[in-house]
Amino acid sequence: MWPGMKLVNGKPRHSQSQGSVERSNQDVRDMLVAWMADNNTEKWSEGLRFIQSKKNRALHSVIKTSPYEAMFGSAQKIGLADSSLSSDMYSSIETE
Repeated sequence: MWPGMKLVNGKPRHSQSQGSVERSNQDVRDMLVAWMADNNTEKWSEGLRFIQSKKNRALHSVIKTSPYEAMFGSAQKIGLADSSLSSDMYSSIETE
């Protein structure tokens, strides 16, 4: 079905054969720890969506773009500034 696909097998949790996976896991863990400290919480699962978004927007040194842009072809849109609201509507929004 996918003639260009290559399967790479390694030993589970064996850092020498899966170094990039282990490094990524460590990055996510470190980012979650920082998020939990910044938000004064122990509910790590609530921070996953923020960490995932941040990881997917970060510039990847090998592919010279973010993982999100590589997958979807455009930068990730976050926040009201990236929404389809007109500038008049956006500037008239008030906070509570």
